[in-house]
Amino acid sequence: MRKYFLFFLCLLFVPVLSADISKEFDFLHSASFSFRNNIPYIRVLVKGYENGTTIGNIKSFECGNKEINAESLTFSVTNFTPAVVKYRIAFQELSQSELREHAEKSKLWSMKTGMETEIFVHGAIFSINKSTIDNREYFIVSKELFDKGKSEKLLNKFRDMFPDYSIVSIPVFESSAKSVIKVDTDDGKKYKCPNLLMIHPKPGFSAGDDSYPGGRNYFLTPSGGAKADLVIEDSVENILERILPGEMFLAAPLETLKAQAVAARTDIFMQLGKRHLSEIWHICSEVHCQKVIWSGKIDKKFVQAVKETEGQVLLFNGTHVARAPYCSSSGGRTEDIRNVWFTAEKPYLTGVWDGDEPLSLDLSKESDLKKFLESDYGEDNLKMNKRHRWKVEFPQEKIDGFLNSRKKIGKLKEIKALKRGVSGRIYKAEFVGTLSSLVVYGELNIRKLLDNLYSSAFLVHKEESTWIFEGAGWGHGVGMSQMGAISLGKKGRDFSFILKRYYPKTEIIKIY
Repeated sequence: MRKYFLFFLCLLFVPVLSADISKEFDFLHSASFSFRNNIPYIRVLVKGYENGTTIGNIKSFECGNKEINAESLTFSVTNFTPAVVKYRIAFQELSQSELREHAEKSKLWSMKTGMETEIFVHGAIFSINKSTIDNREYFIVSKELFDKGKSEKLLNKFRDMFPDYSIVSIPVFESSAKSVIKVDTDDGKKYKCPNLLMIHPKPGFSAGDDSYPGGRNYFLTPSGGAKADLVIEDSVENILERILPGEMFLAAPLETLKAQAVAARTDIFMQLGKRHLSEIWHICSEVHCQKVIWSGKIDKKFVQAVKETEGQVLLFNGTHVARAPYCSSSGGRTEDIRNVWFTAEKPYLTGVWDGDEPLSLDLSKESDLKKFLESDYGEDNLKMNKRHRWKVEFPQEKIDGFLNSRKKIGKLKEIKALKRGVSGRIYKAEFVGTLSSLVVYGELNIRKLLDNLYSSAFLVHKEESTWIFEGAGWGHGVGMSQMGAISLGKKGRDFSFILKRYYPKTEIIKIY
């Protein structure tokens, strides 16, 4: 049986001792996590499986308040009732410096939207060993809660009305899913288990045709009327060892891998208690959270990078968990987070020069951006960096196809960069056609419209019937440039130097 859980929700801390796995199912929805040897253990969604899947190479499983010995089991979900989740519409994220004005901002949004609004605190202050960390964020939100269908309609409405704000929905968990999981064991016995199975595996543990690490606890939890999700409970450090292979090249210098490990660990703690609130896991295994590689042996270099940075995260103002995004290549200048995701100001994500000496250029001006693109400044122009500088060409017919699939503007005549960020990335563009014009907000939306262009830090011109885009970087440009971090590692810079470059004003703090 499980021994101890720390729960955090807003400012509430409650230790719970449980001997009943059915009650524990409800506890797991309270963003609980456990400690072993002072290291936090979190839950990660591994994969969903259909009814009839066999779980093999196990020692035992827990059903209700009983532990049952078995070599294998086959499950099926019955009597499924989905979780109840409502949503608030979040109109604006507030920085800490804006909090004193929250009443005025809330009133303004009420006037703009015709909805009653209030401030909402998303996240928590929580304690890990002797460290206190804070991942709270603050939003002006609708006071009313909506079901999923209504919230999606309102999202579309308000995103159209306010395209230069990050309008999102914030889930509010009301009650967990319920079900009965029927279990057939290898010895022919049958069981009915309420809501949840905890599985104690042997080495060579398997689910269907997939193999997973032993030595951890796993859960089966219902995700529909005919399927269940396999969830692993493991230490943050072990999970990170499986995140790194999906996020950084093995050939990268060790110090670069260590910087990536700290950034990835920081992201885990930034998201705790904010995502997947209706589920028993903290993070999923996909890019929505961070990609986790479950198959194959982990190279010892990734393991070393995690072990040599154990428990270290990026904090701002002493206790606040930083956001730690990263991209493949900045192109030589990183971007201000406000110009990419229209969020609140983050003083450590305002855009930095990705070179040893800053340039006297304003990349929001096309004349300066042209000079920048003609140089090879930043990231040391590594041979492996194929997108430090790039050129993409689209025939007139092809680019017209992209644009007219969004809005019938006719034949494209001009692309206007209405707003550029500090890295030269366009975050408001107008596409002028023979019939009408299309204004697009957001660097990602602009890139998607242009066949997933590498970045929006580009200049464009037309030669005869071909549109030619010349640009820098790959990705949103916020936070750490992975190519830049590789370059710094090759130059002998340590992981703390790398992180200080890309996340200035943060501190690397060991929290366990």
